[in-house]
Order: sequence, then C-alpha cells, then structure tokens
Amino acid sequence: MAEIRIPTEKPGVEAWLAGALAWVIPGAGHFYQGHLVRGLLLGGAVLAMYLVGWLLGGHLYGLHNVADTGFLAYVFGFCDLGTGLLYLSSLLANIAVTDHSQLATSEYGDRFLMVAGLLNYLSMLDAFDVAAGRKK
Repeated sequence: MAEIRIPTEKPGVEAWLAGALAWVIPGAGHFYQGHLVRGLLLGGAVLAMYLVGWLLGGHLYGLHNVADTGFLAYVFGFCDLGTGLLYLSSLLANIAVTDHSQLATSEYGDRFLMVAGLLNYLSMLDAFDVAAGRKK
C-alpha cells in the first residue's frame, strides 16, 4: 500500500514568482526555471488556442458584458482571465470583446478562448509545483 506524504515545507518566493510569471505570460514560468521545451509547448498551446478562438469569432467574457450574460459572465470571465496578459491586452485594445453570434463558429471560438485560460491555469500550477520541488 502506498504511503501518502504531506509536504511540510512551505513554498518559497521562487515558486510564487514562477506561478505569477506563468499566469502573466503563458510559458514564462517554465522559461524562468530553465525548462524551455515545456515552456514552449505549454505557452504555444495556450497561444494557439487563443488565436484559434479569436479567429473563429469568439469573444472574451468579463465585467464588460455582465448585463448581457448574467452570472455566468463571471464564471466565463474567470476562465478567460487565465490567459493573463493576452486577456488584459485584448480588453484594452478592444479585440475579441464583441459577440459575433451571426457566425456559425462563434460559440466554438468562445470555448477555445475559455479553455486557453484554463490550460494556462494548469500551466501556472505546474510551474509552481516544479519550483516548490513537488514535481520534476
């Protein structure tokens, strides 16, 4: 039977910095630790999903469209916020903020944008765990 081990050490500043970098720029947390291939793969996957979602006519959710969508705008916005600087710069540049419901692919685009954010959250947690010594 496998023994369950609970880590007793608290993660240091390096782990928090790697996690924050991974959120701001997809893949940067792994670059910071010297894992270039992993950073390229994860960051490239997030960026590719974001671009495909945008090209399919998807739009970003958030506080700017709560009146239209309701409570789910917060949930969807949290997913989109996972892409970090991509999300914030798109909102500031007014890119992918309008709904293109006339396009048949717009809902697929919405989901691609959301999954890109969720994938970056997983990448952020992975960078944190590697820096904290919980994972190789």
